[in-house]
Amino acid sequence: MSKSPSKSPSPPPGPAAVIEADEPLAVDEDADGDSTYGSIVSSSTSLSSSILKFRQENGRKYHAYKPERDYILPSDEQESDRLDLQHHVFYLTFDNKLFTCPAGKEGKPIKRVLDAGTGTGIWAVDFADEHPETHVIGVDLSPIQPSFVPPNVAFYVDDLEEPWAYDQPFDLIYGRMLTGALTNWPQFITRCFDNLAPGGWLELDDILFPATSDDNTLLPDSTLAKWNEHVIKAGHLLNHSIESAKYYKQQMVDAGFVNVTEKVYKWPINPWPKDPKYKEIGLWTEENFCGGIFGLSVALFTRALGWTSEELEVFLVEVRKDLRDRGVHAYWPIYAVYGRKPEE
Repeated sequence: MSKSPSKSPSPPPGPAAVIEADEPLAVDEDADGDSTYGSIVSSSTSLSSSILKFRQENGRKYHAYKPERDYILPSDEQESDRLDLQHHVFYLTFDNKLFTCPAGKEGKPIKRVLDAGTGTGIWAVDFADEHPETHVIGVDLSPIQPSFVPPNVAFYVDDLEEPWAYDQPFDLIYGRMLTGALTNWPQFITRCFDNLAPGGWLELDDILFPATSDDNTLLPDSTLAKWNEHVIKAGHLLNHSIESAKYYKQQMVDAGFVNVTEKVYKWPINPWPKDPKYKEIGLWTEENFCGGIFGLSVALFTRALGWTSEELEVFLVEVRKDLRDRGVHAYWPIYAVYGRKPEE
């Protein structure tokens, strides 16, 4: 198992400019429960009963395929709704684009795409709709993808940390919000390199913990700051680091990628910004985290830190209050890192 370097790189230039705050609004302190949003109807076909059973833990379902992988996020309808909402936030962040790298813009067609850790499959389906000439494969530990998809999409249940056995290379490998999902990032990035066609691209888009603020309105003794600290500690204890994004650029370079580019965006924790785009992103980010924070937290807190789910629920009431506080001008850094496999 490889270890991430201890030294954190300095923030790169790019679209992560300082955001101007809008006037704060009143906070609804009573709305503190997990919520759900409409999404693609999830189903699956021709999968073994052991995979379809799922595991029950703290009132949530988790994948049953290779449970020893100890994946920290649930695999149930609530999580699927949150993932589809998260897809919308990325779409807003990237100005209605599904990816940021130059794949397909250099006269080289995108014939095959791998969506690594596809989740609900919504990105793969959208990509297939936009590129009917491209064969898209989505891989995930859980069979939560839809049955009715474009004819150029195929979904498979598999473990990205096991050896890969694809018979043809890809022109684009895409991974989104995989922080906390993998235990050996250099191995994963090397496998991506080996399974790309010459000139193919790898793009990783991910969140970086902890949340931060440019004007110090996120106080270090706040409940939200403490939640961030607990989540980071628990991730390391379970060997599922959620600080992986800051190492992607160097790990791609080490694996042999060229033209490696790192951009940092911002997801405001709520609609505190004045800018309309950031305000909308903050609106959906607030729903994403406040609505799904129990599912995001419960495995980390109970498996690694020894909390009970009841203790966590009480703690999260105060975390949600901080997330909804328009006077806290905090955001999560969102990293978009991509690189190209050299032409032979």
